[in-house]
Amino acid sequence: MSPPTDSADDGSALAAELRSAFATRGFDVLLPLSEGAFDGACAPVAPALSLRGLLGAAAPAAGGVASAIVVGSGGRALFERFRASPEASDGARNPLDRFTRAAVTAAASETLGALGVAYRIYFPFTDSVPALPFQRLGRAAGIGPPGPLGLQIHPRLGPWWAYRALIALTGALRDLAPAEPLGDACAGCPAPCVAACPAGAVRLTGFSVANCHAHRRTAPACHLSCDARLRCVRGVEHRYSVEQLAFHMAASMPAPRP
Repeated sequence: MSPPTDSADDGSALAAELRSAFATRGFDVLLPLSEGAFDGACAPVAPALSLRGLLGAAAPAAGGVASAIVVGSGGRALFERFRASPEASDGARNPLDRFTRAAVTAAASETLGALGVAYRIYFPFTDSVPALPFQRLGRAAGIGPPGPLGLQIHPRLGPWWAYRALIALTGALRDLAPAEPLGDACAGCPAPCVAACPAGAVRLTGFSVANCHAHRRTAPACHLSCDARLRCVRGVEHRYSVEQLAFHMAASMPAPRP
């Protein structure tokens, strides 16, 4: 395996190695971003953020190339690996975040680190610094805008996926483009999710967090599941297991009103 270069053969080999190392650990979404696309996505909401800033002392010299990879996971693979991990049962806080950090770090080390490529990893966890606008970065990489569910619906995975990390690195990754076409997976959909939401939170005009939280506080059926999300017509074969959906719903349960 060779470091990122302008050679198509070297680029293809690296892309294949990256896909394999991450997919083995349950991360099946890798979205490449150029430096310009990253900086442009951050500019309206976080103008101080830049890809070279994230790389710090590892940033390439003037004229050198920097790029990024948005890492995500879809379906059940990552959760199944997590449930079999020590983090799932050690009793410490944020077990999935800790597992994700270890798994992404290992995959990057196995591929980019083995080549001597300079890189840094960032996560969407609430305690991560700096806070990166992952939905905007996903849009810059080709994913459509948030739909009625408030989620960006992946054309293959539907609502059954999530952002897990961003890797900033030196070099170009032109051959890492996703195999499936991206875009707005909600376009042309009759949106059965809207009528399925008992809180009226799922709307064509945009998701209402306030309505969702107010209803969930008093509706046990919405504590560990989501009728609206289950009605999404995209990616049905990748739907989370009952346990997996309950795990994520519990983590997002709004705090009781004081």
